Amino acid sequence: MASEERRTVVDTSSMAPRHGRLRRRNGVTHVLRWVALGVGVVLVAMAGVVGVSVLRLTTNIATVDLGGDVPPAQPGFAPYQGAFSILLVGSDQRAGQGEAFGESAYEGGSLNDVTMLMRVSEDHSRATVVSFPRDLLVDMPACEDPETGETAPAVDGIQFNQALNRGGLGCVASTVEELTGLEVPFAAMITFNGVISMSSAVGGVPVCFAGPIDDRWTGLQIPEAGTFDLEGEQALAFLRSRHGVGDGSDLARISSQQVFLSSLVRTLQSDAVLTDFTKLYNIAGVATENMTLSSGLGDIGTMVSMGRVLADIPLDTMQFVLYPNVPSGPRVVPDPERAEALMELIRTDQPIQLGEDSLGVGSTDETPGATETPGATETPAATETPAPTDPAATDPAGTPAPTETPALDGVIGQDASQQSCVVPFGS
Repeated sequence: MASEERRTVVDTSSMAPRHGRLRRRNGVTHVLRWVALGVGVVLVAMAGVVGVSVLRLTTNIATVDLGGDVPPAQPGFAPYQGAFSILLVGSDQRAGQGEAFGESAYEGGSLNDVTMLMRVSEDHSRATVVSFPRDLLVDMPACEDPETGETAPAVDGIQFNQALNRGGLGCVASTVEELTGLEVPFAAMITFNGVISMSSAVGGVPVCFAGPIDDRWTGLQIPEAGTFDLEGEQALAFLRSRHGVGDGSDLARISSQQVFLSSLVRTLQSDAVLTDFTKLYNIAGVATENMTLSSGLGDIGTMVSMGRVLADIPLDTMQFVLYPNVPSGPRVVPDPERAEALMELIRTDQPIQLGEDSLGVGSTDETPGATETPGATETPAATETPAPTDPAATDPAGTPAPTETPALDGVIGQDASQQSCVVPFGS
């Protein structure tokens, strides 16, 4: 990407919107768009229906180029070869979403309201989903407007959620690449109505609450502590709620989203979904109507090959973490040391050990009145491994046994096996 002179911009909320030109392709790959808030495991549903209903699900879908080389299609429906990374974006687009969401403050433009990067390791033993705060101030590279061809100059100190407005999914992808050091060849985006429809198609997601919530900003109302199945507009209200959870911040919202996503993974990996053809078909059908993909995901074989990998990743090695940050006035900025430590583990496919206090202000391990969710498993106890210098720690060939990775101090997150609860605002 060309290097250009940077200018300092702290808040660009008045920036005029830019939209990518969407191309139409045939296929069922819209199912991946749910991964923007569903962590990609809905690909498992695609693997369940392909070969039976693929022709019925085929429709014109919207794709957009990210600006780089398009990865080659995966041959057949064999499991995906090697590691892969997918950018997952939830857009706050109001156009075409109905009057219930009001008008955009950005004159019809769209912001990346939710941004996640999912990385699946080379050996397919783990997946890590990194959430980026929408209020994170970052240095953003030059971004080309895919519709006009004009280039927005590189900027310093710009709010992260402006990336989609500056240059579409390609701009979000290039910004994430600079932050993480990972190549982002795949991307998917979902809208408000897509979240509503998809959560209903899944059959609802059981979420535990540590107490009642009454959030007049999003309309989320939870009458008491306990576990409730969230779907439709209630699921969307929960995923958007800031004022109703934790300390009322976007970081608390991300923590409560991790509670939702962990439960969603358990639900999708349970027999209740994967053996129900009607649910699988509905998930795929709803997804074809609500999402936008990068051109690299416009291939059925690639989609199904990813789904086959994700279906087999253990719950305790599918992790959701918050990109490390520190306060900067009303915003946050990257925490360089912790961020680099986290991303180095992810880039090199090393296990991430989260400390006992890793849950954020939006969630807790306490589960008052909670019921067990489908497919849930207990978090396995940590096992001690001998130091590699101990002769007893080697196999007959003399290969050192792996040592446990130290916990990442200050990194917020949880894995999909943890049954945590959402903390109401002010608790």
